[in-house]
Amino acid sequence: MKKSVETLDLRNLPPFERHSKIWAMWNGLKEGETLRIINDHEPRPLYYQFEAESKGQFEWSYEQQGPKNWIFAIKKKSGEIDRKQEIKNLIKQLKTKKDAGRLKEKAKDILKNISPTDLGLIEQEMIEEGATRKEMRKLCDVHLEVMKDNLGKPEMNLKPGHPLRTLMEEHKMILDFVEKLKEIVKKIKTAKNFNRISEELKTLEHIAEHLVEADKHHQREEEVLFPMLEKFGVTEPPEIMREEHKELKPKKKELYGIIKEYGKMPFSEFIKKAGKIEKYLAEELPNHIYKEDNILYPMANQVIPEKEWPKIKKECDKIGYCCFTPER
Repeated sequence: MKKSVETLDLRNLPPFERHSKIWAMWNGLKEGETLRIINDHEPRPLYYQFEAESKGQFEWSYEQQGPKNWIFAIKKKSGEIDRKQEIKNLIKQLKTKKDAGRLKEKAKDILKNISPTDLGLIEQEMIEEGATRKEMRKLCDVHLEVMKDNLGKPEMNLKPGHPLRTLMEEHKMILDFVEKLKEIVKKIKTAKNFNRISEELKTLEHIAEHLVEADKHHQREEEVLFPMLEKFGVTEPPEIMREEHKELKPKKKELYGIIKEYGKMPFSEFIKKAGKIEKYLAEELPNHIYKEDNILYPMANQVIPEKEWPKIKKECDKIGYCCFTPER
């Protein structure tokens, strides 16, 4: 079994071999392990090199400081602590920084190597420490931007009928309805009265009905998937998604309502209301779906044991599916 402290005596090594030996042993250490070095001169240049190349993820302490021998220990710290602090600093800037482009570039270095699961757990811990869910949602949005630029969609290789695959297939249909909504609202804005858009109104009603029908999709998440995530220790990411559901559901119902009652309002008022809701849904629904597809679902696939998925499927079957669910 490997010792938690490895000792390296540099005094008998030729100077040109020392550097490579130090870094070979350091890179072989795990988090929490220590490299103890015995040297024949002050190691200040080495300390500065560690600061530059190890990004502060080490602890340096002296056993002896000369005059003949210098003995010091370098402990490999977990990068998690520093990463959390960097994320906390990022959140502070998210509150006030106006230059979103520059912030995004800065965020890339912090977030590009964080997996969806790790980010979710860090968010959870930070909320427990006092951060708000609103702040976490901003952080999540920045992370998604980085992911869109660099990572692409995580591969989960789910079989047909798997609850997560069904949810993701429904997402594709919902996104298609959103695109059609954008097209039809753009078209009716060019009309002058209701008489010229009778077919468009039928299409718009069809779209709105299906967006409301997607509440069954949300119900399966809220009553089955989210509680299962919470059972296995992931609490805050599902709660953030619940909050977004609470914001999205009324907007979908409002759209359906004004379409069913369009004859009771002036054409100009109808166009204004429909345009406002379309703008909201066209932005927020795709963002919400992207978070679930790329963060929440991969997290669920990772933390929920395989034996639990048949139970999840049964519970989802009891709730039922959307009229547009392509496979079950």
